[in-house]
Amino acid sequence: MSAYVARRLLATALTLLGVSVLVFGMVRLVPGTIVEQLLGQAAMGSPEVLASFRRFFGLDRPAHLQYIDWLGGALRGDLGVSWLSGKPVLALFLERLPVSAELALLAVGWSLLLGVPLGTASAMWRGGARDGAIRVGATLGLSLPAFWQGTVLILLFSVYLGWMPSLQWVSLARNPAANLATMALPALTLGTATASMITRMSRSSMLDVLGREYIRTARAKGVSERRVTFHHALRNALIPVVTVAGVQLGYIVGGIVVVEDVFTLPGVGRLLLDAIFQRDYPVVQGVILLLGAIFMTLNLCVDLLYVALDPRLRRE
Repeated sequence: MSAYVARRLLATALTLLGVSVLVFGMVRLVPGTIVEQLLGQAAMGSPEVLASFRRFFGLDRPAHLQYIDWLGGALRGDLGVSWLSGKPVLALFLERLPVSAELALLAVGWSLLLGVPLGTASAMWRGGARDGAIRVGATLGLSLPAFWQGTVLILLFSVYLGWMPSLQWVSLARNPAANLATMALPALTLGTATASMITRMSRSSMLDVLGREYIRTARAKGVSERRVTFHHALRNALIPVVTVAGVQLGYIVGGIVVVEDVFTLPGVGRLLLDAIFQRDYPVVQGVILLLGAIFMTLNLCVDLLYVALDPRLRRE
């Protein structure tokens, strides 16, 4: 197990290095820099001022030297300082992280609570009308774009019906009830595709397990159908579901940017999107690198949970 963890940590480090190269290069492909953002029309009329600002932000240096300096700071835990606010990137990220973490946890929680029971029920009702309805619903959930779904939910529940509060952020510590009411629609929007994928995977996995020899043996011994389903079949069927849920975490991390923008939540996604619009390179680079590290750490945890659920993998 320790050798496996060491290999995964090495792969994570190499992947993060690749992410750092890609994000550093790609963010500079976006037309314009922070200098043009700050100076506006003045940037076109005064080359001296433009050159002075480029020197101030270090943009006049060769790109590879800028990257080496940034990477060296990142390895020391220093992701730089925001060019606009003057605050450390890590502090800005940690300040916004609770909002995004709560949103992601709520989205994963409701998708698992909905997806696993629906997938299990669909497998038990295989071929029936209820099975067909669940499968159609899962396909529909995968087909709906998050930004469109979020807009429709806002119009329906907040504007027309007035059931949900206005899109004004309230922290969990300040008012838990208001916070959860505000987060309900964003979590629903973010977790819909994940719930649909988990439903389909749970159904497929349950059908595969229910056809195994040990399930037929348990039934032949007179074990109740309830015990066969939940004790023997479901536990083994959850193994691939856990893997799919771990992969879906990546989509949730990426979807946070869109959902937080639609619902105006002050999370990491809004921080990243604003930094891209404002060409705040240190914030963009640092936030994407940290999100990549979180995603890979979650995948490692999912793999370890996979081993815990399947004892056969412990001997490998």
